[in-house]
Amino acid sequence: MLEGKALYVDLIDIKPPGIFWLYAFFQVIFGQSIPVMRLMTALFAAATAFMIFQFSRLMFGSHRAGVAGGMIYVLFVSTWSGYGISPNTELFFNFFTITGLFVLMKREHWLNDVGAGFIMGLGFIIKYLVLFDLVAFLLYFIILFLRHSPSWPGFGRLVVRNVLLLVGFGLPFALVNVYFYLTGHFGAFAEIVYFTMARYPREFRLIPAAENIGEFVLLFLPFLFFCFYVLFNRAVQDNRIKDFRILFLIWSVSVLTGIVLPGSGFNHYFIQLMVPVSLQAGLFFHPSNRLPRLMARFSRSVAGLLIVVITCLVIMAFSFRDHAGKTDTPRQIAAYLKPRLLTEDVIYAANHFHVLYFLLEKDSPTPYVHASLLTNPDHRRALNIDLERELQRIREKDPVYILIQFKGKNRTDWLNPFLEDHYFIEKQFNNRMQLYRRMD
Repeated sequence: MLEGKALYVDLIDIKPPGIFWLYAFFQVIFGQSIPVMRLMTALFAAATAFMIFQFSRLMFGSHRAGVAGGMIYVLFVSTWSGYGISPNTELFFNFFTITGLFVLMKREHWLNDVGAGFIMGLGFIIKYLVLFDLVAFLLYFIILFLRHSPSWPGFGRLVVRNVLLLVGFGLPFALVNVYFYLTGHFGAFAEIVYFTMARYPREFRLIPAAENIGEFVLLFLPFLFFCFYVLFNRAVQDNRIKDFRILFLIWSVSVLTGIVLPGSGFNHYFIQLMVPVSLQAGLFFHPSNRLPRLMARFSRSVAGLLIVVITCLVIMAFSFRDHAGKTDTPRQIAAYLKPRLLTEDVIYAANHFHVLYFLLEKDSPTPYVHASLLTNPDHRRALNIDLERELQRIREKDPVYILIQFKGKNRTDWLNPFLEDHYFIEKQFNNRMQLYRRMD
């Protein structure tokens, strides 16, 4: 995009434009550096943890609960691969969700309502699942109104507040529509946003959904223990915590609906759930959450703090073990290819490691840059992709090298006849990747 290519025309993807603009902004400021991109993702996660701390202080008047909630979120996204180690979109939009909620609850004023909606709307143009957070907040206000002495004046304020929140939420998306209209690419944008997304299959499967939720609970059982202990602790008399229980339940159910309903089952979708769970789990350390004597002494003692610190160090050690020293296959392939490629040469990463285009500063021979868009039948049907036409487009670009992952779910059977007739295997990487070179 920084070279003048148009999103959804020259570069086609199903994600909203916000995440691409965010990465482009990072590149403008910091240059083409993958470590910097990862650092910015970590900073967004840290900023989200800080806003969890601020929200807890605002809502519950507890510094300890805020610190605990923020630390729990950091541990959430730093523990398991697939649940936050990679720079997923959830790590970015979570910041806008919790920041919007903080602004919304800080003061009952029309500027806060519109501003909070606008902030969450920025998250929406990064990933549309933020809509499920917004729905939860709207329902929460309705339930609070019904619970605390409903009246006609109160009903009027509720309607105005929710309308202002919706208006603010819709503004960023409306501006995105205007942008694509003014740049002459509204048709391509609308095809992706309004039609392609509607063509995706929605197959809810109960058993896989239950397995995914069960895996999440088991992997993060200590945090979920804190969360559910506060949820079911009848000894808690603080009305602020009681009200938040309602928000937590509505919020969690709404987000879980967005996670499991499409039937995709990707682990990183659960990162969205980590914000309400972190807030609720942090309340385990709130002064009004009465604990058994031994547990209370333990949670407030130096020993308890040491266990938290040791837990963090153990997690860091396991993460370091899993990632440090691990072969960076994309960089290995890029280092092999760089001296063998001329400026005008084209490469094609057929079903994996499309980061090679970035590392080698090469254009993809097809606008469907992400490997799965051509290899996944659901993507092909939703995007109305003609494989023969795309194969012809790739043929015309005449790639010097084609990279294939021969062990994986992204199959390239449609490409095999072309490879057999015009290419030979030059090198293999990592027991999974085959690099094909054109027969000159």
